[in-house]
Amino acid sequence: MKLNFLRCLSLSAIALWLCTQATLAQSVTGTITGEVTDQSGAVVSGAQVVATNLDTGVNSPSATNGAGVFRVEYLPIGHYQVKVTANGFNTETLPTFSLESMQTANFNVKLSIGSESTTVDVSAASPILNTSDPVVASTFTANTIQNLPLNGLDFSALTLYVPGSVNTQGVSGMTSIERSTYYTDTPNINGNRAQANNYTLDGIDMNETFNNLISYTPAPEALAEVKVVTANSAVDAGNVNGAGVFSVLKSGTNKFHGSAYGYVQDYKYNANSWQNNNQTPIVPKNPFTQSQFGGTFGGLSSTTSSSSLSTILEPAIIRAAAVLPVSSPQRCAMGTSPRCSAVLTRFSFTIP
Repeated sequence: MKLNFLRCLSLSAIALWLCTQATLAQSVTGTITGEVTDQSGAVVSGAQVVATNLDTGVNSPSATNGAGVFRVEYLPIGHYQVKVTANGFNTETLPTFSLESMQTANFNVKLSIGSESTTVDVSAASPILNTSDPVVASTFTANTIQNLPLNGLDFSALTLYVPGSVNTQGVSGMTSIERSTYYTDTPNINGNRAQANNYTLDGIDMNETFNNLISYTPAPEALAEVKVVTANSAVDAGNVNGAGVFSVLKSGTNKFHGSAYGYVQDYKYNANSWQNNNQTPIVPKNPFTQSQFGGTFGGLSSTTSSSSLSTILEPAIIRAAAVLPVSSPQRCAMGTSPRCSAVLTRFSFTIP
């Protein structure tokens, strides 16, 4: 009896450990790696490598091993600059680059003989290419998200711009203004069912599994990045047959910053439909008005090393929708009333 109890306890502990590891593996950070050599191609061990997040000023140090390889992991997405120093060599500074979620940026650095006090700025570097895994993915940056037409400001509509993506309701399916309430809010990727997708927000599960829906719909203005993985997902990101949609919220920087937007859909901007105009008597336009407005505000992140706690004020996301209940957005988009034209007005600001 005691032996069975100990066996069950051991199995429970192993299961709990495996679940913990799986939870920790859900990461939306990036990695910077590479090899440091001298001009002859010999590896340089013990070189100091510092990756600096230019948005927050946080430094993430590392050092090359005996093979001259360095690796800086678990870096938040953002703009980075890498500096390499070693005894007897000039300091090398790589140009600024953007690091995406779940990305491994590889840089091979050649140091020239000189003094650490002399800094050599590399004016151009090779483009960051993924040569380490067969993952097929598309990344939408904050700038792309803000400039793509999204009916109802539904972030899920971004997936319609990915190769191999279709929706059974066309562009009228993804129009949720608050939260997903129907299966048409998710796409079919590469012939898979709409329920076969996996959604996360900052690495946290965002699936309503009871009805196979998206459990939360963030405002597009609040998103820093959306990555859609459509094939060959990594083992720590893939558990479905469809797509993995990984969203990352905007974070704090060293400056107060924010934005505000207003999104108006109004039947007055539209011409009447051909069907309505060819009825006797002519059927007037179906009156429909929908207004959505909101904004973001974020700032300051203290300038400290990544090994210590940094105080980050996450963006305060404000989202509201005012809908005049004359017609539903679904009717407007699906053709039972004229499709509504939309006007999106936004502005952003940064306080030095």
